[in-house]
Amino acid sequence: MKTKWLVLLMLFPAWSLGFANDSPQALQDAFMTALLSNDADGIADCFAADATNFPLDSMSGIGPESARASWGGFFTAYRVIDARLSDDQLIVLGDTAVAWGLFNITAEPVEGGEPVEIKGRYTDVAKNMDGTWLYIMDHASVPSP
Repeated sequence: MKTKWLVLLMLFPAWSLGFANDSPQALQDAFMTALLSNDADGIADCFAADATNFPLDSMSGIGPESARASWGGFFTAYRVIDARLSDDQLIVLGDTAVAWGLFNITAEPVEGGEPVEIKGRYTDVAKNMDGTWLYIMDHASVPSP
């Protein structure tokens, strides 16, 4: 994802979320907009009801509630101030899309302190469900220390 697109997302987060996820790229953009807005509900809206979620804070979960709980907990402790994707790839195969790459999140503790940087990798599988693209699998991980 290009830096100029992230700047546009930060300037117009409500605009991006107002459109249906009519493509895999729109789905990824909606996720990134919600992340930059510290919006756990917006992130949850990106997931299918039976989506498998492999978040950073637990082994796995199912559906939007899992994503909402995971990111909601993160946003309780941290405020995202920057998030970027790099080396990102996206392949669309009919009504299924696979995306992968690296992420870099900079977040500051809500209670004060120095910002932290989280660098990791992701793999997503999305499906077109009646014209709306939703994640059916999301896997995020960070390298072992």
